[in-house]
Amino acid sequence: MKYLFTLLMIASLSSNLYAQSVNDYKYVIVPEKYDFLKSPDQYQVNSLTKFLFNKYGFEAYKEKDKEILKNPIDPCEALYAQVTSESTFIQAKLTVILKDCNDQVIFKTSEGRSKNKDYKKAYHGALREAFLDIEALQYSYNPSATAVERKTTKIPESSIAKDKSPDLDEKKQIVSKTSSMPAAIIFASEDGFYKAKQTGTTITFYDDSKKIGLAEMGNGEAFDVTTTDFSGTAFFLEGRLVVQRKIKGIAGVVEMIFTKE
Repeated sequence: MKYLFTLLMIASLSSNLYAQSVNDYKYVIVPEKYDFLKSPDQYQVNSLTKFLFNKYGFEAYKEKDKEILKNPIDPCEALYAQVTSESTFIQAKLTVILKDCNDQVIFKTSEGRSKNKDYKKAYHGALREAFLDIEALQYSYNPSATAVERKTTKIPESSIAKDKSPDLDEKKQIVSKTSSMPAAIIFASEDGFYKAKQTGTTITFYDDSKKIGLAEMGNGEAFDVTTTDFSGTAFFLEGRLVVQRKIKGIAGVVEMIFTKE
């Protein structure tokens, strides 16, 4: 019993140390591609990583996000996310790792697992399970004095520039106002990546908090949707918003279902 209590105390102290370190950093940068995937954002694993970091309070960006390219940040104010895989033929096994600008591991999750036979669902399930450790951190940006002192000029290879834009805080306020989405009918896509806000006859589409397009419902039952991420025809069915989008190389249409929050 005494041995078990000691182990629990060590785990608790370790968790607190991690939380304090993670809170020192303002941003999380997600790569365009993970080593275990064959192509950038295959199965939308990178997009889901960014989405989950934002969901649990972080300010996350992909390396090539326009917001970052236009408004470079201090590289040592960011954590750099990696997802590693020990997956087998029958089970997806993913671990999330956060490193600083000196390539030092700041936090590492336990292994998330999923036995779903569909690759995309398996990777998503394993990643969401790994992120339970991220959620438990209850992240809140609060840099310590030592966090400022440890900054160096060493930067991991990425598309992030060195200079910090003086307008970044102003842009964050604008994004924050957008993400609050004032009272209206709010729909969320089943995969959790997109939201749609209906105001009168106008529907505004968002990727996380980023506005990606508008659609006017008009007088007919179906109406056209054009965004920076997808386009197609939309209509309402049993209280849900359905977007039928065309994907290059795939015959027919693929349905995106949005349900009310």
